[in-house]
Amino acid sequence: MPDFNAKKVSKVKAVDPDASYSVEGTEGGSFAIASSKKDLKALMKSDADVVYDEKKGKLYLNENGTAKGWGAKKIGGLIAKFKGKPELSVDFFDGLSAHGDAVTSGGGNKGQGDTKDQIASYRETLSDSEEAALLVDFTLEPSKTLKRVIKDGKKEGYVFDRDELAEELDEMNKGGAFDDIELDSVAMQSLFSQGGKMQGGGTYAGGDS
Repeated sequence: MPDFNAKKVSKVKAVDPDASYSVEGTEGGSFAIASSKKDLKALMKSDADVVYDEKKGKLYLNENGTAKGWGAKKIGGLIAKFKGKPELSVDFFDGLSAHGDAVTSGGGNKGQGDTKDQIASYRETLSDSEEAALLVDFTLEPSKTLKRVIKDGKKEGYVFDRDELAEELDEMNKGGAFDDIELDSVAMQSLFSQGGKMQGGGTYAGGDS
C-alpha cells in the first residue's frame, strides 16, 4: 500500500481498481477533487486535507488549512503524480472521508444524510447567478440538470439520490425557495425562449406566478 508524503513526490504509472493509498499524517482527514483551476484555488484555501487535481492527475497535501497555499515545502504541497490522469475518489484512500459540509465523518461519501440538508448546503456553494441557472435548467431540462447536479455534487462530497433530488428541487421551486433569486437577462431570455412557463406551477423571481 503506497504511503504518500510531501518529502518526495510519488509517481503512479497505473491505478488498480482495488488500489488502496494512504497519505502520511491525514488519518481522519478529508479528500476533495478539483475539476478546474478555479476549484483547485478554492480548495487550496479550504480545510480539505488532500486534494486531487483531476485535470492534471496531481495529488496535493494541504497542510496550511484555510490559509493561502499548501503549507511549507516538504510539509505540504504536491505529493503524487498519476499517469493518465485517472478518476480517483475517496474510496482509494485509507483514513479519509469525502470533503463537504453535508458529509459526516461517519458516513463518508457513501452516507446519504438528509437530502434537504445536503441540498441546502450545496446551494451555499453556488453564486446567485449559478442558482438562477440551476432554476432555469431544472425547469427546462430536469433530467439533464439532475444528472449534472449529481455529478457536480459528487465532486464536492455530496451524495444525492436522483429521485429524492428531483422531488426536493420541485418542492423547493413550488414552495418559493428560489423566489429570492434574481434571474439575469441571459437566464430570463433562456426561460422565455422555451415558452416562459415553469413546469409544475412554480414561480420565478421578477415575474408573475
